[in-house]
Amino acid sequence: MLSSVLAHGVGSRGDLPLPFYLFGIGAAVALMAAFVSLSFFWRRAWLPGAASGRSLGSAFSRALEAVAVPARLGALALFVLALASSVSGAQVGSQRFGPLTVYVALWVGMSMAAAVFGDVWRVLNPFETIAAAIEWAAGKLGLPQLDDTDEVPGGYWPAVVALGGFLFFELCYHDGTTNEAVGAAMVAYTVGMVGGAAVYGRRWVRQADGFGVLFSLLGRMSPLHRDDSGTVRLRAPLSGLTTIAPRLDLTAVLLVVLGGTTFDSLAGSTLWPDLVGTHRGWTATGVNTAGMLAVIAIMAALYYTGSLAVGWFTEQTPSEVARRFSHSLVPIVLGYTVAHYFSLLVLDGGQNFLRMLSNPFDRGSNWFGTADWAVNFFLVSADAISWVQFSAIVIGHIAAVLVAHDRAVETSDASEATWAQRPMLLVMVFYSVVGLWLLQEA
Repeated sequence: MLSSVLAHGVGSRGDLPLPFYLFGIGAAVALMAAFVSLSFFWRRAWLPGAASGRSLGSAFSRALEAVAVPARLGALALFVLALASSVSGAQVGSQRFGPLTVYVALWVGMSMAAAVFGDVWRVLNPFETIAAAIEWAAGKLGLPQLDDTDEVPGGYWPAVVALGGFLFFELCYHDGTTNEAVGAAMVAYTVGMVGGAAVYGRRWVRQADGFGVLFSLLGRMSPLHRDDSGTVRLRAPLSGLTTIAPRLDLTAVLLVVLGGTTFDSLAGSTLWPDLVGTHRGWTATGVNTAGMLAVIAIMAALYYTGSLAVGWFTEQTPSEVARRFSHSLVPIVLGYTVAHYFSLLVLDGGQNFLRMLSNPFDRGSNWFGTADWAVNFFLVSADAISWVQFSAIVIGHIAAVLVAHDRAVETSDASEATWAQRPMLLVMVFYSVVGLWLLQEA
């Protein structure tokens, strides 16, 4: 069943190579050791100066420009193919190409690709391609052109709403994996993106497309980026996080995704049915929606509490602290994403996507020679998955501690910064331990 593929389960506690308490203690010790070490060896802000990086040369940039148009058209074709497959109701066995494209290739695959290769979604985004085509046609017809430089009303709050709606659809709605539901959601999302672009220009897509905003934030971790002139540059990993604007709406984007991913793990654990019982249909939708909103609120409240305590030490308001250090949430979001969805990407979900890419309409086609592939469940062992989960969460939180410390020493010496950041360290330890605990309960 597709629903089982998209449940993101990764095994039971008995599959883990070590007891949970060892993982939890290890994560807490690693974070505290990193925190203390930074106070001795990282005494000035270094990341902002490294954010611009070094040019990889004009030839490299031209080569990427040459493949940009084919890649953009390929992404648009894949989007249309997934939509057409969903609308047609096609499925190969128990698998459906549209939901696999959205939940695996886009949500999981693009998140990880952005962290490695940068904001590639900016090039591939089919909504930008459609909006650009509309602008081109309007120009040919002599219609007035829209200004893409001004911020659209609402800032990035439309992206917060978009991501919240997607998470509801994926994690709460009881029919969220059916072809009909995914097809309807894709149509509605496209109308919202293209309609907004028709009013506000392509800037609307860059601020309202929740996927694009999230992938852009994750892409700041990458060592690769393009400057304003289009030149591709190589920079220190994580340094791009210092270029994220300290905004409340971007903080909300990260907290919604962090809370939603945490609820995904909770809902897939043995603890959730013990807490709320077993429900079906719209009752299950209501219970899961309430649960997801509660988890998002808890994660946000913990972050705000940490900001409140840091602000008390540094004489800043909690909102100032929350905005100023929100970039440290990006590595945590990536760590949670890798830990929760790595097995889905490399095992049944990702392999079935490649298999169905050759036969999306279930008509016996084999366009790319992958239709007859069998899922190799032994591609990655259960122990390897467990270690990836542990490493992703711990490394993500260590990276968060590092970038937060780097930001703190911009205005304080290392000793004062370390002292003031202790409350946020406790929040990071809590995030990591709870994340590991929920994973091993899945």
